Amino acid sequence: MSSPSSVVLRHYDKQDLKLVNVISGISPNAMRRVFGGWILFAAMVAVIVSVAPDLTMQFIGLTIAILVAFTLVMFGQSRISEGWPAIICDGDYIGVVRDPVKREFICVHKTLVTGAKPTLIKPNKKAVEINLDTALLTEDDIAVLNQAVWPRNDHLLGLSHFKRREDACESVMWCVSHGVKKNVCHAPKQVVPQ
Repeated sequence: MSSPSSVVLRHYDKQDLKLVNVISGISPNAMRRVFGGWILFAAMVAVIVSVAPDLTMQFIGLTIAILVAFTLVMFGQSRISEGWPAIICDGDYIGVVRDPVKREFICVHKTLVTGAKPTLIKPNKKAVEINLDTALLTEDDIAVLNQAVWPRNDHLLGLSHFKRREDACESVMWCVSHGVKKNVCHAPKQVVPQ
């Protein structure tokens, strides 16, 4: 039998998400690049509009106000410091996002994970299937698993954003076999033989 906490629903705050290993998802660095690109684009449009001939001050002011408003909305929703993780490794637990806005993850203890393989969520979402040992799952564990975005009784499904599914599967299994300490991010290709 597994322990009562083998499958748990965890809520993270911004500081907690900085301390986990993000296996798949949109990283804070990618968010910063997108936001930086938007700032550059908005500045160029503002300069072009302000120096263009025969435009009214009302049009120029409206355009700049809209760019500033979009920038503030993007900044408020972008989560630049934490990104939008989809699959994480937190110590001895592998987590798959349940509610990205609430930073809620369904986490399974690494002893339950029997494998990970690339899959598709219909119609065409690239994902990682994290297979679990059903013999070790309790009814409470299955109840938590059924709260997932794509509920299954024997595995978890997590999206593979901006990373090859095969690489994400390797990262999951690497975390399972090595047990990642908090705030230490390793990838399978960075393992140095001892």
